[in-house]
Amino acid sequence: MKILKQYILGLVLTTGVLMLVSCKKEFLEIEPKGSIIASKTQDYELALNASYIASSFTASIYMGDEVGVQNAYFSGASLRMQRLFKYEDRIYQADEVPAEIDNPEGYIRRLYLYNKIINEIMDAEGGTVQQKESIMAEAKAGRAVCNFMFLSDFSKPYNALTASTDLGIPGIITANVTQNSFTRLSQKENYDFIIKDLTEAIAHLGPLVHRRKMSKLAAEFYLARVFITMGRFDDAKNQIDAAFSELSRANITLKLYDFNEVLNPEGQNNWFPFSPFGYSRKPIPANYTETIYDISASSFQLDAQNTFVMNPETASLYDPADKRIELFDPRNAFEDEILAKGMRRPVGFFFMIGPSLPDLYLMNAECKARGGNLGGAIEDLEKLRVKRLSEDTAKVPANVGSDQQALVKFILDERVREFAFTGLRWLDMRRLSQDPIYSSHIKYAHKSFDADGNVLQTYILKPERFALKFGERMLRESQGLQENP
Repeated sequence: MKILKQYILGLVLTTGVLMLVSCKKEFLEIEPKGSIIASKTQDYELALNASYIASSFTASIYMGDEVGVQNAYFSGASLRMQRLFKYEDRIYQADEVPAEIDNPEGYIRRLYLYNKIINEIMDAEGGTVQQKESIMAEAKAGRAVCNFMFLSDFSKPYNALTASTDLGIPGIITANVTQNSFTRLSQKENYDFIIKDLTEAIAHLGPLVHRRKMSKLAAEFYLARVFITMGRFDDAKNQIDAAFSELSRANITLKLYDFNEVLNPEGQNNWFPFSPFGYSRKPIPANYTETIYDISASSFQLDAQNTFVMNPETASLYDPADKRIELFDPRNAFEDEILAKGMRRPVGFFFMIGPSLPDLYLMNAECKARGGNLGGAIEDLEKLRVKRLSEDTAKVPANVGSDQQALVKFILDERVREFAFTGLRWLDMRRLSQDPIYSSHIKYAHKSFDADGNVLQTYILKPERFALKFGERMLRESQGLQENP
């Protein structure tokens, strides 16, 4: 099966993550010089520490319902981006491998590394049992994250009533380049495996020491995200509580930025100057204090930088005092004219889509609100909002805070305001599409606008397109791989 061998299992040959060859004489006497091999515990640890998960032009960024396009620039976007925005059945040409499979730092390639470590670390030379268990735990949590991302791209939204028969993803648990069959498991099997990996990992993970190193806090966050995706909000709340208890154990700074300061030209430690490419002094992902585990998604494309915009409906969700809107440019790049109807353009090269403090607060608020603890939900909301709006506008409106459904909807809107253009809205859309109460929160359409903000074209999201298709080449060269409808 050429494609899955090359792109799923071929990491050892194509990216060389495990090129950890000792220079000591005794090693070279045993292993051929230049071999891509790991044998010592420290080799596996170094390989793990040197790797990270990232996403380039992730599909979810262009599929969220907060996104619109300016028709005059739409043709400048890649064909893939155009097709994703239009919710088309075909995203890739017949001879193309999906970018989600081919991404060098993506979740598919990283499965090879994590499986290799999981299957080999306990037999590695040197190191204590505790050290090996810790390394395995990081790899298991990483594998769970990769499988969850894979599921989110190529399987339909989770529904407990049909999960035992709905197609999930292949169960890849080895680093065997000779494997030639990748039958898709059921979603239930996939989610059970993800939960098992995370649960086993949490028992052996330590405190947060680096934003690209898996920690107990990050794994608990991800398990909560998985449970929320499955609609298991009570289970998610337990994991969120455990995550909050881990915050004080972090060995690096974790805190919310006060946008009233950093987005104020006169504020202390502000991020200015602002340019068509974003705030020049905004911290890099490794130093961004709101990030728990850094998974970055890049979306910058020079030819399409004016194409994608925040649509007017989304722009209207922001209070005039909300500083988050200032993360987006009201003008096209290198132009002075203000965009029509409040539309704004995303700027910057990277968006953080991994575990973060804002997401932890908002997940906690949603779980509390759904469970009837409205006061607790408001408390979590306002801890975040006071860092995003002026103090007198950060309060949750009284008529919202006293109504459970209104409060949950407000929290979902807050997630849009906080995570616009990160792709996280797409994850919310997927789970909400199965929610009997809040499915109406989704806008099942994308719109193209002219320079005056008038709608020129509307593209409808069909339920089938909550899952990407693998495409002809993947099917042609992969035995047993079933396509999505």
